[in-house]
Amino acid sequence: MNWDQDPQVLSPVGRPMSEQMREGPRRQLLDGFDPEYRDIVDYIVRCTHRIWEEKNVGLCRTHYGADCELHTLAGPAVGMEVVTQNTIGALAAYADRVVMAEDVIWSEDAPGEYYSSHRIMSRSTHFGDEPLIGAASMRGSGTTTIADCKVVANRIVEEWLVRDNCRALWQVGADPRAFAEAAAGADREGDQERHAWRSAAIAVVRDVPGISVAADHPAAAPAAMLGQAFSADMYGEAAATLSPTAEIRWPSNRRGFGRGYWIGCVMQLTAMLHERTFRLEHVAARPLPHGDVAVALRWSLVGTHRGAGPWGPPSGRELLLMAVSHYRLRAGSIVEDTTVFDEVAAMRQIAGGLGA
Repeated sequence: MNWDQDPQVLSPVGRPMSEQMREGPRRQLLDGFDPEYRDIVDYIVRCTHRIWEEKNVGLCRTHYGADCELHTLAGPAVGMEVVTQNTIGALAAYADRVVMAEDVIWSEDAPGEYYSSHRIMSRSTHFGDEPLIGAASMRGSGTTTIADCKVVANRIVEEWLVRDNCRALWQVGADPRAFAEAAAGADREGDQERHAWRSAAIAVVRDVPGISVAADHPAAAPAAMLGQAFSADMYGEAAATLSPTAEIRWPSNRRGFGRGYWIGCVMQLTAMLHERTFRLEHVAARPLPHGDVAVALRWSLVGTHRGAGPWGPPSGRELLLMAVSHYRLRAGSIVEDTTVFDEVAAMRQIAGGLGA
C-alpha cells in the first residue's frame, strides 16, 4: 500500500478533542470493525479514550485478540485478559489518568491488516500504593508512551509498548535505579526460563537483517540517519538530515534543539554500548497539515555495556533496547524527533535482571 493512501484519514495533530470524538459516517473501508469507528485513527483514539478515560476497561476483551502478544522491554505478555487486568491495576494506582493522542502514524501492511504507532502523553496522579514504588505519593505525572499495534478486524493482535519510565518514576518521587535493582532481584528468583524471550530477541537483532526502506519513502532519511550513527559512528553525516533548529525529545527529560543536541543523545548510548547491532523493524509515514510528513520507526539496539554513562558503571552485560522514534519532516529535513525507550528496563538488565 502507498504510504499516503486514504488522505481523508486525518492525524490528531492540530485537531481539538471535540473534533476527534465527533461521530459520523465511515471515512475508510474497515472490514470487521465496529460501526462506530470512522477510520483507523478514529479506532485507535476513540477506543483508547473509552477504555482509559471513560473507564470501560472491559472493552479490552472486544478490542484485543484472545491470544494477542504484547512486547515490552520488561518482558512479554500474552492474552486479552492480561491486558484487561494490567489496565485495571494501572487505573487503581493512577485513577485520574488522561491519555492524550499526540499522533497516530499508521500503515496498511496487507489488505485489512493495519499498523498504528500511537504517541501518547498521559497525565495522572499517583493515588495508589505499588510494591516497588511504595506508598501513594499524590504527585502528578506526565509521561510519553508510544504504542505500536497490529490491528485486524477490530482487534489488536500484537502490540509493542515503549514508555519513558525514568521520567514517570522521578515525578512520583521514586528512584529509577533503586526500582531497577529491586526488580532485578525479583527477576533472579524462580524459574529463569521465563526470561528466555530476552536472549531470543537479542539473537534476532544480531542475526536477522532488519527491514529495508525504499529510497522514495519518507522513512528512508530517518532510517539512514539512525543507521549511520549506530552502525558506522558517522554522527555528523547522520545529523545532516536534521534541521539545525530541530526539536529533540528523548527519554528522561532530554529536551533540546539542533544537531549537536541530537548527537549528544545518541552518543550517550554508543559510548555505553560497544559491539552494537542496530535493527530497523517497522516504518510508517502519513501526511500532515501544511505539507509536513509524520514518520514512525520502530527499532532495536543490542550492545555490550562496556562504557560508563547515565546507567551506571560498565557491567559487561549484553543489553537489549527497544525503541520507537516519531519524526516530523518538512521540505526533506527533520524538524522534530520524539524518541522513546525504557531506561529503567535497561538498568534492570545491568543489575542482572531479565535474565541478563
